Amino acid sequence: LSSFQLGNVLKNGVPVAIIGRPNVGKSTLLNAILDEERAIVSDIEGTTRDAIEDTINLEGINFRFIDTAGIRETADTIENLGIRKTYQKIDQASIVLFLAEASDDPEIIQKSLEAIRKQMSDGEKKLVMVLNKSDRVSEGQIQKLEKIITLQDNEHIISISAEKKENISGLTTLLLDIVNVGSIKHQDVLISNIRHYNALKSAAESLNRVSEGLASALPSDLLAQDIREALHY
Repeated sequence: LSSFQLGNVLKNGVPVAIIGRPNVGKSTLLNAILDEERAIVSDIEGTTRDAIEDTINLEGINFRFIDTAGIRETADTIENLGIRKTYQKIDQASIVLFLAEASDDPEIIQKSLEAIRKQMSDGEKKLVMVLNKSDRVSEGQIQKLEKIITLQDNEHIISISAEKKENISGLTTLLLDIVNVGSIKHQDVLISNIRHYNALKSAAESLNRVSEGLASALPSDLLAQDIREALHY
């Protein structure tokens, strides 16, 4: 049962949404990860009006990166449609990369982080706080910022420079760790079919009832019914 999430990842790939305010470096990061000029990059805020997707294979796992429109208040109708799509992409993603500049105010980053959490209704999603443009501040400033920002159990933080391609390998390694690629080598069986998953889940529930029944000294005919159900599934 525990292998299903990993098996599903191998089968369908991992959707990763890259989000943040305009001009924070989302498109530059996508280009750096893919190692090609896939997204248009400019100094004009709101350049990315729609989600741009591309896939890269990292150690046998397909990651589908989604570069989204920058999140901000705007009167531009087209840009607002892009921002609405950004929130939709958060729903679809397994991992959310939230970009901020390493020189940003910690309080503003924390408030933005809390706003993003509210959009992540699924507790299974992983959030990575990415401090971009780290080459423009000192190492001490980054360490101070990392200590100030409050993270939850399913969250990580990393500093990079997308423009200079610094620590991009560290980010991809972190993504592989989140997916838990290492456990593939230790799994004898990987479940990727939803029908198999549901059957195993039902069998496990029947066996749990048998175990509880044995502990409670239930009559054997009642235990036998649950054992028959486990065999059926």
